[in-house]
Amino acid sequence: MRTSAALVAALTLSLAGCSGMPWSSDDKGAEKVSCGLVVDGSGSGTSDDTGVDVKKKLQETLIPFLDEQHCSSLAYAPVTASSWNSSCRHSPVDLDPEPRTSTEDREVLRQRARNNAAGASIEMLNCAREQNGSDVLGALGRIAQTLRETQDDDTGGDPAVLAVSDFEQTDPEFRISKEPLSTRAERTKAVNKLLAGRKLPALKGMDLYTVGYGKNPTRKPSTYEGFDQFWTDILTTRAKAHVHHDDE
Repeated sequence: MRTSAALVAALTLSLAGCSGMPWSSDDKGAEKVSCGLVVDGSGSGTSDDTGVDVKKKLQETLIPFLDEQHCSSLAYAPVTASSWNSSCRHSPVDLDPEPRTSTEDREVLRQRARNNAAGASIEMLNCAREQNGSDVLGALGRIAQTLRETQDDDTGGDPAVLAVSDFEQTDPEFRISKEPLSTRAERTKAVNKLLAGRKLPALKGMDLYTVGYGKNPTRKPSTYEGFDQFWTDILTTRAKAHVHHDDE
């Protein structure tokens, strides 16, 4: 897997060119937060015509997310057919490295670290696309566990996660598009079916920022409310995450 130099350059240019986020969020001041990134490698993430253009959305949102959340590190998880067991892996990137000598400029080190984080995001996406599939739940569980295991005791506040995905759960055992979600009873049945034998993502207290949520153009407008309530039940009611969608 090779990182696209042009795309990484475009991502890093966001340092100067992007000042806003697609969601509203509280200013965390000077706190340092452990952050995570979930990237969707499914077929619906290749372009705006077929779904969420994940590469484009990374270019638009990753660096601003790191800035506004005051991320001290960035961990990664892919959305694949079986996200928990995916071989796509990358160690968390330290975004606030300590200077090793008195002559090193800390801001230069931080910008270099962000460049590395941007490159790693594309490596993760390219790997995920080779495995395809869309186990969103597994990816959220994996990133939450990674953040729990690697969070620095010196960081301030709960971790923050950026998930670039349309949230169309489509794995070998569960296809959200095939589930009736119109009524509360139907949604509860579908949620329990998805969670059967699987771990609920350990997102309690974390801020989850989504980009592309529900944006798959093949989804009928009349089914969006049920889709949204399905994920609200999982992410907010059960996992107790603080969810911020990109259209809010």
